[in-house]
Amino acid sequence: MQVTSMLSAGYLEPVNQISRVYSPENIKDDETDVSKQQKEQEILSEEQSIKAKLGSGAQVHTVYHYSMGTDGRRYITGASVTMKGSEEDLNRISGGVTTREIAQEEANESKLDEIRDKNSRTVSERIKDQNQHALKTQKSEQDSEEEREIQELENIQREVISHEAAHQAASGEFGGTVSYSYTEGPDGKKYITGGEVPIKIKEGATPEETLHNMQKVQRAANAPADPSGQDFKVAAKAATLASKARSEMTAGDSESQNFEFRASVLRNTPIFERNSQEDAQKNILNGVSSVLASLREYQIQNQIQSLMPAA
Repeated sequence: MQVTSMLSAGYLEPVNQISRVYSPENIKDDETDVSKQQKEQEILSEEQSIKAKLGSGAQVHTVYHYSMGTDGRRYITGASVTMKGSEEDLNRISGGVTTREIAQEEANESKLDEIRDKNSRTVSERIKDQNQHALKTQKSEQDSEEEREIQELENIQREVISHEAAHQAASGEFGGTVSYSYTEGPDGKKYITGGEVPIKIKEGATPEETLHNMQKVQRAANAPADPSGQDFKVAAKAATLASKARSEMTAGDSESQNFEFRASVLRNTPIFERNSQEDAQKNILNGVSSVLASLREYQIQNQIQSLMPAA
């Protein structure tokens, strides 16, 4: 039988068992109606004993538990007794619980709850701290990676600006306006990561002018400390045109020398003909022969006169 005791000052919650507890689950289905009737009598007798011990100053409230017999009758097979009275009255019941004991038990339970709560908070705080530390570490790594990426973009920007400035300074009238391409960094800013200065490859009106232009284009293409693949292509094309101009200049010099030689020979020839060099040489030989013949004739006449007697 369950017993719950209450003092006049308040309600005592724990349910304590005295000598015997009768409840429905204690009754087997195969028990006879006679045994159920006997147990009913025992429970009622025990209830009366409790009331007698408490005296008239205490209040007793009983809730019965029933089981159905084979004869269709309900038998009391268990009871819950609630007692309310002074501590002195309640202490007369064996197994009764006082408010002081309940208060102590509640205090102990409260302390246990505090310890459990503290432990729970400690574990929770430790997990929270670990999570915060992990987040800080992750953020720090991300910040470091972003800083490295920004530093690399800044280096590229400086190199591109310097590279294109060298092209523009050396190209002169053959260079156009510089243009840049940009890349957005992790900080949201745009950085220069590419550039271009257009260089015109312009041939001149003469081989000499073309050579001069191509030499300037080559210097402009090779001006940066680290020429790109496109820079090498521009320089190679300018070198090809410069070589062609030199060949044209050499061919022009050769023709000019040949003309001067022919003119010189023709000017010193007695019989002046411009048909060909071979004709000019032939005329020279004929002129020489005529001079020698005249000189020989003059010598013979002098010899003849010297042999004649004087008049």
